Amino acid sequence: MASSDYKVMVIEDDAETRTCLSEILEMEGFRVEAFANGAEALSHLTHSPLPRLIIMDMRMPEMDGAQFRSAMLQEPRLAHIPVLVVTAYEPSTTNGLSVSRVFRKPVNVTALLDTVRQYC
Repeated sequence: MASSDYKVMVIEDDAETRTCLSEILEMEGFRVEAFANGAEALSHLTHSPLPRLIIMDMRMPEMDGAQFRSAMLQEPRLAHIPVLVVTAYEPSTTNGLSVSRVFRKPVNVTALLDTVRQYC
């Protein structure tokens, strides 16, 4: 399958970072859906085809990364989707959330893309 067959969701409250991540993924051929917070993303997931992978920030308004991931884990339809965290905060903020990998900001784009390809 071509990478364009895979949808990746980006959840990031900083518009510049969200746009940058989305454009990098799109240049690599992935289809991207981007949201400013977990509440928007969760609402979208309830009525849309599922992404292959989710990339999210931890600190966001309305519904942060921890709240979003906890809600995902309670929903059998969503619990299996791999989640990559991109955050400026300590990786320990993801303890107990069953995330696949944590990247510290500023993110190493090559490492992030290699990991996205592993899941897609």
